[in-house]
Amino acid sequence: MIGAAQRSRWELRVRRGRAVLVDRPERAGERPVREYDPARLALPAELVEDLHEWAHVVEAVAPDQDIAGESSATLMARRGRQLAARLAAETGGEVGYWDPARGRVSRVRRAGPVGAVPEPTPWATGGAVAVVIAALVTVSLVVVSIGLSEVNLLLAVLVNVVVVGGFAPSIWIGRRLPVWRWVAFGAAGGVLLAWLALLLSLLG
Repeated sequence: MIGAAQRSRWELRVRRGRAVLVDRPERAGERPVREYDPARLALPAELVEDLHEWAHVVEAVAPDQDIAGESSATLMARRGRQLAARLAAETGGEVGYWDPARGRVSRVRRAGPVGAVPEPTPWATGGAVAVVIAALVTVSLVVVSIGLSEVNLLLAVLVNVVVVGGFAPSIWIGRRLPVWRWVAFGAAGGVLLAWLALLLSLLG
């Protein structure tokens, strides 16, 4: 737990693909502004890992990339607000959050008490969504790949690499978002099933 005297001064920012917590003084010139790696503070290891993963994606993904009808900047900002809320719960107060979509700092209040019981995971609904997405991705990728392989096998392989490369950022961003994680899981499963089907077709 971060000290109570510092609760209102933390800001979550990104530096060279890593998350940093900026400790600002209450009054300008009172003391230097300090930056800390979250791993050096008394924060849960899972939260530290999530912070750095988010920062890496912010640096790596183009902000105007469209992901499932939303820009990657919007998805990254939403994920950043969730992480800032978790930070606020750990620190017991507010956390300043640099929003990459708006390019400014906003304040995120503590959402609830630490250790609050999370909402139940909708396995049935989410699983159904994941299965449908997996089926669509599998069928689409197999049909396109088989058609292209009849023309040029190298072209089919290249298309698969490009498609998976396009899916990868979306899956990475969405795998822990409450709704989009099911789409991400389905897309990842669909790609794996499609590759398995294509490999079996080659062997057969």
